[in-house]
Amino acid sequence: MGLVELNLTGLIQLLNFLVLLFVLYKLLYKPFMQILDQRREKIHSEILEVEKLRKDAEDLKKEAKEQLKQSQQRASEIIDEALRRKEEIIAQAVEKSKVEAERIINNAKAQVDREMKQALEEVEKHAGELAIVLATKLLKGILDEKAKKEYLKRYLEKETAK
Repeated sequence: MGLVELNLTGLIQLLNFLVLLFVLYKLLYKPFMQILDQRREKIHSEILEVEKLRKDAEDLKKEAKEQLKQSQQRASEIIDEALRRKEEIIAQAVEKSKVEAERIINNAKAQVDREMKQALEEVEKHAGELAIVLATKLLKGILDEKAKKEYLKRYLEKETAK
């Protein structure tokens, strides 16, 4: 006999092995491959979802940073506006105080001028009266009646001419 002997047992075992391979291929390989494909699809969809969530998170982070930047800028603008308004209010108050002080000074000067004028008028009035009284007393003893009348007449004419 030759090197390879065909015996019925070996042939049946080979046939059994081939049938087993066919059955395993039909019953196990296809379902196993389907499970692997489903698993691969699930992993792929989860990766896509994670990528989408990561992108959304980055977008939200950028948006939050932009909002923070805008908020800081707005706060800075509000502070600048408040400082500018404060300076305006101070300048207005200073200007108002200057105007009020000027008005008070002008009123005081006008009052002083009025009082000085009134005092000068009173002094002039009293000086004139005093001069007449003094002249009358001096002339009483020196002049006679006719000379006194003449002197008073000239003095009164002079005073009325003013």
